[in-house]
Amino acid sequence: MKQVTSIAMITALATMVAGQNDATAGEKDLSMKETTESSPRQANHLAGENSPYLLSHAHNPVNWYPWGEEALAKAKAEDKPIFLSIGYAACHWCHVMERESFENEEIAAVLNRHFVSIKVDREQRPDLDEIYMAFTTALTGRGGWPMSVFLTPDLKPFFAGTYFPPQDQYGRPGFLRVITEIAAAYSRDRAAVAESALKIYDEVITRVTDAMPPALLTAEMVSRTARSLMQNFDDVHGGFGSAPKFPHVLELSLCLRHYKKTGDLSYLQAAEKTLRAMAHGGIYDHLAGGFARYSTDARWLVPHFEKMLYDNALLVPVYVEAYQITRDEFYRTVVGQTLDFLLNEMTDATGGFYSAIDADSEGEEGRYYVWTKHEIDSILGDDRSRPFTRYYNVTEQGNFEGRNILNIDATSDRFRAETDEADFDRLIEDCRQRLAAARAQRVRPLTDDKILTSWNGLALSAFCRGYQITGDQRYLNAAVRNAVVIETELFRDGRLTHAFRDGHHSEGEFLEDYAYLVHGLLDLYETDTSGNCRWLAFTLKLTDRVAALFADSSGRLYLRPDNQKDLIIRPFNESDGSLPAPGSIMIANWLKLNRLTGRTEYLEQAEKALRALSGKIERASWAMTAAVLALDYYVNDKVEIVVIGTGQQRVAMLDQLYRRFIPNRLIAISDDGHDPLPVFEGREVDEGEVRAYICRNSVCRLPAATVEEFKAQLDRL
Repeated sequence: MKQVTSIAMITALATMVAGQNDATAGEKDLSMKETTESSPRQANHLAGENSPYLLSHAHNPVNWYPWGEEALAKAKAEDKPIFLSIGYAACHWCHVMERESFENEEIAAVLNRHFVSIKVDREQRPDLDEIYMAFTTALTGRGGWPMSVFLTPDLKPFFAGTYFPPQDQYGRPGFLRVITEIAAAYSRDRAAVAESALKIYDEVITRVTDAMPPALLTAEMVSRTARSLMQNFDDVHGGFGSAPKFPHVLELSLCLRHYKKTGDLSYLQAAEKTLRAMAHGGIYDHLAGGFARYSTDARWLVPHFEKMLYDNALLVPVYVEAYQITRDEFYRTVVGQTLDFLLNEMTDATGGFYSAIDADSEGEEGRYYVWTKHEIDSILGDDRSRPFTRYYNVTEQGNFEGRNILNIDATSDRFRAETDEADFDRLIEDCRQRLAAARAQRVRPLTDDKILTSWNGLALSAFCRGYQITGDQRYLNAAVRNAVVIETELFRDGRLTHAFRDGHHSEGEFLEDYAYLVHGLLDLYETDTSGNCRWLAFTLKLTDRVAALFADSSGRLYLRPDNQKDLIIRPFNESDGSLPAPGSIMIANWLKLNRLTGRTEYLEQAEKALRALSGKIERASWAMTAAVLALDYYVNDKVEIVVIGTGQQRVAMLDQLYRRFIPNRLIAISDDGHDPLPVFEGREVDEGEVRAYICRNSVCRLPAATVEEFKAQLDRL
């Protein structure tokens, strides 16, 4: 292969990379046992790690290191560039690149001779992912995983991309060519490489840290964002934008809020069309419940089959809201099936929730989930199979590589309408159970069983919200167990652990853990009437650390505390991605806690953070829906509902409350009103009495003493 003599060839490679399509998030996951037993090779430096993703690379011929002092010191001591590969366990293309390149002895030899190779699990180190994704996007115009970044020994990037095939193909430069030419350029002209890296660093830092002029925070910002969403709405298939299509949960929630505020049915119709299309499409598991990551097509049919905890945790509350508005049992069914999936397949024995389930099994993407018509016929028999296959659009030719992804469309609905509904539902449920039992005998996709505090906080919220509309005690029990395991196992020495697996805890504190967990605990405070004082105390303990750890004097919230020695910049993320921006979630938490506790410092912190975001909200609100939802709480009507007392009358009042969609609500519950919070002041009740108070913007109605009075007041909200 031709060697380069200067940085010019790197520039030419960068031009090619900038024109390539980004690799999309996909699937793969290997457990420690399967990794160590499946390969006779000597282990590299990842063998002692605790991430399933890192362990899956522990026997590559590449001499991988985890990110840490040993690898970084080695790069400096030997003056070698760093090859940084960032991915995650459920990323399909990450593992394609592993099989093609990192298992390739020739490629490994080049990497081992000329580079210090570092592998990072983005879910364990979201700060590194945020930093180097900013550089990758700046250098190539797009991002994705696997992320492949080449750094100088002082951690400054000079070349980046995503997936590379082993040899030149698909319009992409081959990875062997890339590393060979980069190694030669660094060896012969490292001064030019260092100069280029410094220039790239300065340009990217200027871009990402340049603050926009502040703007006035108004309710019109919220309304304008809602209106702009509709311009990108797909009125044929639902959702926003075109393929690949993601759920955009926060945008759907904003649509429901704007409908509630304005009465404009177009927003409700957009949300309903999307929610139904997703739950009818192949992105939804019609046998076991739960949603896949996203759809590769515009009509929600063909997913990337991995199932992520955070996607399902974020989707449940918006289906809850749709049920609260419409009272359509369809949405409550989806909520129940999704939570049952999390309980059945993603729950640790301690009560923690796993991170993801892979898409691949037996070397094929989606094999576990798809069917031939012959398979279904043989399992169900003709009498059952005929209606089932017609309802779920199963054909001989299939709709995915010769097999079938179960899905429902308009023809399915017409077919169902032609039958006796009760009998049909019983038949379909019987078929679903038979096929699910048969599917369970297949080789199961592997599970990334690490427990992430941040994602568990989102799941905690989902189980609370699900319990509120279903009354299913299993969901509240799961929420309480989850909060207990976080409080007792993941909160250590006054700090939140980010990741936990197999008895081992990760190091370092992350904003997303505090923000998402406080969000979940606030929902638990409103739901667990027997333990709400405990959860509020834990919530306040966490909240009181956030500003000092993560905020600067301007109010900007960073992902990590200051003075992290292994980071070239202090990362922050104010735009939503697959997860809501954690700072925006924290702003909403502060606002809610201010209303609950009366502590003015929470309001001051929220206002300062909103002002820091205001310029970006004004100019790019389409990318900041979580911030817009926090702003909605700040500038629009706020409702506090206080229920005091015990017994069945309180239960009945809460049932009326939980089943209603009331944006920006705060619920406070007490047995007798003696809790030391401002919302309970002067509202004590005698034994046997129940009182409910509804206040809008601090203006309160007369207390309701009966369920009927309370219901009438709720109806007028």
